[in-house]
Amino acid sequence: MDELLFSPYQQALGRSTWQRINQQLRNYDYYDGKQHVHPDTGQLVKAKDLPRPSGLDYDPTRYATNYFKAFIKRKARWQMGGKHGISVTPKQIDDPIEATKPDYEPSEAQRRENERAEAYERLLYQLWRENKMREKLLAAARDRLIAGRVGCKIVFNPNTGKIKWVFRPDYEIVPVYSDDDYEELVAVHFVSFIDNEETGEEFIRKQTFSLENGECFLEEAVYDYNLDLVEQITPKQSMGLDFIPVVLFPVNDLSGESVDYSEVNDMKEQTDILNEMNEDAIDSLKFEMFPMTAVLDAPEGTAAKMAIAPGAVVEARGAADSRAPEIKKVESGFRWKEAFKDQYARVKAALHEITSLPQIVPQELNFGGLNGEALHVLFHDIIQETEEHWLSWGPRLEELHEKTIRYLQARVDRPVFAYDREVVKLIGDDYDNEIKFVLPLPDNRKELVELLTLETSAGFESTAGAMQRLGVENVNAKKQEITNEIAQRRQTTDPYNETSSA
Repeated sequence: MDELLFSPYQQALGRSTWQRINQQLRNYDYYDGKQHVHPDTGQLVKAKDLPRPSGLDYDPTRYATNYFKAFIKRKARWQMGGKHGISVTPKQIDDPIEATKPDYEPSEAQRRENERAEAYERLLYQLWRENKMREKLLAAARDRLIAGRVGCKIVFNPNTGKIKWVFRPDYEIVPVYSDDDYEELVAVHFVSFIDNEETGEEFIRKQTFSLENGECFLEEAVYDYNLDLVEQITPKQSMGLDFIPVVLFPVNDLSGESVDYSEVNDMKEQTDILNEMNEDAIDSLKFEMFPMTAVLDAPEGTAAKMAIAPGAVVEARGAADSRAPEIKKVESGFRWKEAFKDQYARVKAALHEITSLPQIVPQELNFGGLNGEALHVLFHDIIQETEEHWLSWGPRLEELHEKTIRYLQARVDRPVFAYDREVVKLIGDDYDNEIKFVLPLPDNRKELVELLTLETSAGFESTAGAMQRLGVENVNAKKQEITNEIAQRRQTTDPYNETSSA
C-alpha cells in the first residue's frame, strides 16, 4: 500500500489529479456493475465477489439492478442519437439587395466563396464518415457523463494520409493549463498502462503534446513505476503546428470547475438504495416461500431427522407423555408489500428527477399518436438538459473541425495525402462551421419539412435556407439535382415542346 500511495508516479500526478483519476475509475467500475463495497479492501466489486457476512445462518442476496448504466446510456442517446448535420455558410460578398433580384448572377468573388464553403462542408462530412462519428459520439457521450469529461486527439497517419479522431477517457488525460487563462492548454499528457507478456510487468506509456513559444512538440516514451525510462518511442520533436491537436469536452455545472460528476454521485446514491431494497425484497420473498419450521415439545434431534421434500412424512412423539408434539410454519403474511412499492417508486422517481429523464412506460402512451408539440411538452426536461449539453458539445466540435483543417493544411505537401489538396488550400484561414443538432424524436423531420414548406410558401425562407436547416450536405448540388429532375419531367411529358410553341 505504501508503494502504491507514495510511488513517484502518484507524486508526479499530484493529489488533486490522483483523486480525480481514482474517482473516475470508481465511476467506471460502478458503470460495469461493481456496485458493492468490499468490507476488507474498500474497493467496488461485483455482487458475486462479496464475502459472506459473519453471524448469519443463510447467504443473503447480493444484487445490482444497474439503473446507473441504463440511465447513462439513455442520456447519451438523447444527446447523440439524432442524425446531426454540419453547415458551412458562405460569406455574403455581393450586395444582399442585388442578390434578391430574379436576374441576379453572383460575382466572381461570391462564386469562389460559395465554392469554398461547399467544398469545406463536403470535406467535413467526409471526415465524419471516415471516422464513424455517429458511433464514436455515442460512446464519447457515455464517457463524458461517467467521468465528467472526455478528450479527442487529432492524429495524422503518414502511411495513409488520413486524419483520425481518437476519443480517450478522461482518466488517461492530464491537461495543463496556462496560469492566466484556464481555457488555454499549454500541454496535454496521455497516460496508459501496458503489460509485458513475457515478464508480467506493467509499464507506463506517456504521450505528451506541449506548446512552447507558439510551437507544438510531441514526445512519447515508456516508463516503469519509478518513472525510469524504459523505451523512447518518439523523441521530443516539433510537429510543425502552432496549436495542440487535442480538444476536451467537459461537463460544466459551475463556473471554474474543470470536471463535474456531481450528477453521477447523486445517481449512484439512489441506485445504491434501490439495490439494497431489491436485495431485501428477494430475501423476504425467500422467507415467505420457505418459512421457518418450528418443532415444539418434541425430543431433541427431531428436527434433524425431518426430511425437507414434497410429500415428506414425519413421525414425532412428545417430550413428555402428557404433552403432544407440535410442528408448524412461522410466516409473516407479506404485510410490507404496499409500503415497499411506495418507497421503491419514490426512490426511482428521484432518480428520474435527477437525470431529467421522463418516467414513462410505452403502455401509458396507448391513446394514439403524438404530434411534435406534445412530444416536446412530454419530454420538456430532458430536451432542455440535452440542449444545455449541446452548448458544450457544439463549440468544441467546431474547434475540432478547425484544428483538423489546420492540421491538414500543415501536411498538405506530404507525398501521401488522402484529401483534395486544392480544397484544403482553398479553405484558407476561414474555419467557421456550425453543428446542426437534431433531437432523436419520431417524426421530427416530417414536422420540420411541413414548417419549412409554410415558411417558403409565405416568403419567409428561401429554398437554400430550408435545405440547410434540414441538414442537407450539399445545398447547391441538391438544388441542381432538383432542377435537372424538373427539366427531365417536363421533357418527358412534353417531348416536342408543344406547349411552348403553342
